[in-house]
Amino acid sequence: MYYRVDFKLCMLWILLVLQVLLVIYYLLMAPASYVFEYSTPTPKEHEFSLSSNYKPYSVKFVAPSIAKAVSRRKEWQGYLTEADRVILPNIVLSSYFVKLNNESVCFVPGTDIGYTKKQHADHMDHTKCECKRGWHGKDCGQPEVIWRAFIASRQKISPRRRRKPRRIIHGFPITGLETTLAEIKLHELSHVVDCFVVGESNHTATGHFKPFYFKQKLHKKGFISEDIRHKLLYIPLTNSLRSNNKGLNYSSTYSKSLRQQLWQRGQATLTNLRSDDLYIDSTDAYEITNPKALLFFKLYDGWPLPVAFRLRWSAYGFFWQHPKRTIITPGAYTIGIMEDLFRSNPSRIPGYLIPGVEEPGERSVYELVVGDLNHYGGWYCSWCLEPNDILTMLQWAPHDNSPIDWDRMSGKKIDITYVEDLVGTGLWLDGVTALIRKSQHGDLYFAPDYVANNTWKYDFLYTNFYSKLDYYNN
Repeated sequence: MYYRVDFKLCMLWILLVLQVLLVIYYLLMAPASYVFEYSTPTPKEHEFSLSSNYKPYSVKFVAPSIAKAVSRRKEWQGYLTEADRVILPNIVLSSYFVKLNNESVCFVPGTDIGYTKKQHADHMDHTKCECKRGWHGKDCGQPEVIWRAFIASRQKISPRRRRKPRRIIHGFPITGLETTLAEIKLHELSHVVDCFVVGESNHTATGHFKPFYFKQKLHKKGFISEDIRHKLLYIPLTNSLRSNNKGLNYSSTYSKSLRQQLWQRGQATLTNLRSDDLYIDSTDAYEITNPKALLFFKLYDGWPLPVAFRLRWSAYGFFWQHPKRTIITPGAYTIGIMEDLFRSNPSRIPGYLIPGVEEPGERSVYELVVGDLNHYGGWYCSWCLEPNDILTMLQWAPHDNSPIDWDRMSGKKIDITYVEDLVGTGLWLDGVTALIRKSQHGDLYFAPDYVANNTWKYDFLYTNFYSKLDYYNN
């Protein structure tokens, strides 16, 4: 009996088997950071109220139908704690500069080395460093944002190279579910910052208990690369801040208290601080400072202190910009200034430089503001979370720092669909303010480089999946 072989059918079966094998291989080889998801408390339907000092509003939060699962894997640490003796490294200046002839020393990232060498070869008396676009100065060491800040300050500023680079310590608290933004921040600044002092609170701004979500993710391999873990000092902040003062600006006090604890406990753990080392004080993980500006501060002297940063104000993701466009936040200070001006207490920093908090009666102590309306000192990505996490964070936020007008929203339901509609249509959480649509095409400051280079990992921050226009254009 003769059987005819159907080669087309055989090829289809072979392709099907290969696809199944590829999927299995991908699942087995996927990094832990991609597989692991932290769990968030599922919001329950209830009337929202902050405390006895605030009147209740009949706004109902509706829980999503599916809660995220917690992956059970063996815990792994690999980061620094207060039990460690942390020694800051000494950095070699020569790794940032190149000496092209007896007279010209050029900053490597800002110099077109090939063109400069050609000019030197063609013209023996030519000793100028040829800067790349967006870099300035005799040695091409001033990025655009620093060069513009010097001009805007109207001060006579003559920066000079340091003989020894200063170390940079960056402290910031994590108060909610912003673990993804913290991950981005750590990777974006890791080549500039020598030690990250990260504090995580197990209480919300309203005093309610919450788990250490960032610590949960730190215990998984692949979440943060090993070279960053070696410079990450993790500090758990377990004291709840409570007050019965009705006139208290609760958000301001909460932020200042966390930063005070963070600095004082971090300072006690770092054993070899120098007075000219730089401390970068962020109010939260949503602030990502421009790494080019920090690198300049690391390598040069002769610029005024203290420093504040004007950040690009993004909302929900880097695809929307708040109509106010920018927000000014603290701050860079030498250790000497922290000890003298603020008496080693960041809570003495003016509150009006805390995002969402305005105290216009206070005089600015900042001598230099890095960033303007076109060239930013970094990114402030507010409410850059998944809709489910935005819903949870709204319940945790005190009324004095909430973008929602609770009187206007009284009686309405806030659920996943409501939040997704806001993200898709570009409306701020107040339901009134229209956001500005931004495109990654041709925008030098659309998002931090680490996000732009890893869009597969942070696609929900890079592309607006709730807007058909953005989704199909990308």
